[in-house]
Amino acid sequence: MISYKKLLLACLISCILVVLVQCIFYVKSINFYKRYYKLYSPKNEMYCHFLPVLDTLPSVNDDEIIKDTSIFFLETSCNSYYGEKILIQSRQACAIESAARANPNKTVYLFYASPGKFQDDQSESDGLIRNLMSYPNVKLKYINMKKFVQGTPVEKLWTSEKIFKSQHILPHMSDILRYLTLWKYGGIYMDLDVIVMKNLETISKNFAGAQESESIASGVMGFSSNGIGHQYVNSCVYDLAEHFNGDVWGANGPHIITRFASKLCNGNVKDFLDKSCEDFHIYPTDAFYSIPYPAWGLFYDSKELANVREKTKNSFLIHVWNKLSAGKKIPIDDDIPYLDFARKYCPGTVLNLKKYF
Repeated sequence: MISYKKLLLACLISCILVVLVQCIFYVKSINFYKRYYKLYSPKNEMYCHFLPVLDTLPSVNDDEIIKDTSIFFLETSCNSYYGEKILIQSRQACAIESAARANPNKTVYLFYASPGKFQDDQSESDGLIRNLMSYPNVKLKYINMKKFVQGTPVEKLWTSEKIFKSQHILPHMSDILRYLTLWKYGGIYMDLDVIVMKNLETISKNFAGAQESESIASGVMGFSSNGIGHQYVNSCVYDLAEHFNGDVWGANGPHIITRFASKLCNGNVKDFLDKSCEDFHIYPTDAFYSIPYPAWGLFYDSKELANVREKTKNSFLIHVWNKLSAGKKIPIDDDIPYLDFARKYCPGTVLNLKKYF
């Protein structure tokens, strides 16, 4: 027969176990909801990337992308989701129009990571989009992030949710996508804060440009979709997958391509400016970054027009460092260098501006 004391002890242990299990379940539930809220809360900059897509732009179809002869731009923000239609900013539109005008034989793609549909309300953004769509070589596409990374070397960055812990989540998502886009299709990637001034038919198939003598930037770069070019971008993508760093802003963009170039050139990148290391061409600073980022204000100073023209006379494009200058409003009647270049190289965009560039 079980004694009263033993029965009481058994009941006590059972109660403790029940409470313990409930506590564990509660903690796990809290952690789950914290994680769920972090990923799926509208406060998350990538919130729109998780939404089921019902009505949006035509999705990227791998079979339709024209490999090795395309220029790619990426719009990774959720602006179009929150605006409830496809949106574009004037400086982004200028980058795309200038690329299309200077390179009529290349297809210029703008990939949107945010769902959104065409809805013309006669806003400035609508006019900018209509102007872009008037170019036969401009294509706007939606990328479903989950599908885009599936089966690629960076898929685990998404499934493990490591990317979502980044301190610079949108820039780092852009870093991943730019390398992955070139890994899939070859061609040329460009940031959305450029104005293209020259045809790129003569540019090397595998290339990037120096931002400084020993630092390669990832704002403009290209790889071929097969052969040694694909081997090179494959190396970059695997480096990114294995050494992703969410704490440092440039760790997954310029650091990746600089590390790659240093390996090819045996650490002597500065000795190969405007030369090739194993069929990878390193363009000098004046090709894409003739105005360095500490001097970004030159693009916004009307007194510097002649100086900027001189500094960029050998450039394929100008890069205006939008991370630093995004908040700088430019009245459409201003005569600063940035707007002067825009009037020449993206005239349709400028014509659709209502107050500011």
